[in-house]
Amino acid sequence: MIGLSLPEIDRVAVRHAISLSLATGKSFRLAGGFRFARENPAFAGLLADWENALGTMSAGSFLADDDDLLFRPAALRHGAYALETGAFSSALELVLLLLPPLTRLKYRTALSVRGVTHSDLSYTTDFVNLTLFDLLERMGFYLHLSLKRFGFYGSGGGLVEARAYPGETGAGLPEVEFREVSLRGARVYIAKMPTDVALTQREMLAGLTGLPESAIGIVEVLDADGPGNFIQAYAECDGVVRVLQAVSPVYGVDGEYVFNEGRAGETVRSIASLCERLRGDRALPSDATREILPYAVLSGSIMPPGAGETAKLLISTFG
Repeated sequence: MIGLSLPEIDRVAVRHAISLSLATGKSFRLAGGFRFARENPAFAGLLADWENALGTMSAGSFLADDDDLLFRPAALRHGAYALETGAFSSALELVLLLLPPLTRLKYRTALSVRGVTHSDLSYTTDFVNLTLFDLLERMGFYLHLSLKRFGFYGSGGGLVEARAYPGETGAGLPEVEFREVSLRGARVYIAKMPTDVALTQREMLAGLTGLPESAIGIVEVLDADGPGNFIQAYAECDGVVRVLQAVSPVYGVDGEYVFNEGRAGETVRSIASLCERLRGDRALPSDATREILPYAVLSGSIMPPGAGETAKLLISTFG
């Protein structure tokens, strides 16, 4: 069993370690991993869903040893799986956990996951499908995600379907820096909330980004489980549209309703900041580039400079 001590532990680092363990068959002991789950209830919910899903698939087992988290992988098999996540978790995080090792199989695998489709703990389905998966396709990994029903954090009840196809190797990393970047528009999504929330966010976003209000649409989601609010911006980067996202926290992990005018404003400022950085740096946000890591390991690619010490350690451990 590999001893793994990461310079920084967060949900993405732990998820990547488990994905790479499943892909390579290497067991690991993550120092402080269980303490991180114990001290972060939101992550503990994710971890519980991962454990349940892998148990259902007979694909691996977890063990807590004092502060450490142990994981022993088992063989994944292709097929069609129906899985569920809790109301205070994320269906997208489970999908992102499973897809890298599933690309190592000889045949297509389909996942149907019920639960939270839009959470401030994770990414929106459009960001994953239209930005992340497009980057991965350029590396030789063919993935697809479709949103069947919205389900928000604290409620669940949504549904996503994902497919993973056998991956290729040797394609190299996609381009994440651009020559020309222009902001094209944005959409404010609300579900089971007053329309005034979206109108205020649109006005505020126009003021912060310089977009005309006519370029910022409002989408009221009627077929949704629970209240929700998020904003997506669309930027054209060297002729290709990339999605930026910010999701409002509506419920806390304890079930308390936390959404208010201040949090709605924070979501606007968050997406505006991402737009400003993209236009200034002419490079994708670190969220997108970081998610390339497990696929870079599986394809034998070298991560770009600035990947960070945690990424380097995961590459050296599982590469």
